Amino acid sequence: MKRYLASWAILLIAVSACSGKTDRKPLDEEFLRSYMAGEYDLIERKPDSSATYNGHVTLRDEGGVLQVTRTVEGKAEKCFGRFDTVAGSDRIPVLRMHFSFDGKEYDATYRWQSDPDNYPRFTGYLYFSGTKSPGLEALFPIHKMNRKGIRKVAFDFTSKFLMLSSG
Repeated sequence: MKRYLASWAILLIAVSACSGKTDRKPLDEEFLRSYMAGEYDLIERKPDSSATYNGHVTLRDEGGVLQVTRTVEGKAEKCFGRFDTVAGSDRIPVLRMHFSFDGKEYDATYRWQSDPDNYPRFTGYLYFSGTKSPGLEALFPIHKMNRKGIRKVAFDFTSKFLMLSSG
């Protein structure tokens, strides 16, 4: 009986040790850059303020870098996005950006999820040096329409799969 219990204990320890390694897979940044590339409407509340504004964000995969163009109040700023993880061993994926706006340097951290049409949506916090209350930002994908006003969707996920639909 002791040998039986010892065998189960060793098996449980081995399974536990192996399952922890699967959580440590690196993010597939190539896939994420391709998935996120597109045009987005921007809605934001400024840090330490109740002032809100809107704008436009373009994400592009250029040479393995997520290039970002933010247009707010007619002013375009370029920066790049980088992938990171937060929450220690939970390794929750986030997108980080550093950009200038109104003469201040901002840092932003976003989470994303897919909407019902499989487009990414982003929500995040914005900070500048000395921020007491972070700003809030949301990015919503802009859907392209054909001449008849029907939404067209086309994704190419770096050959992982191809989805074409309209409707």
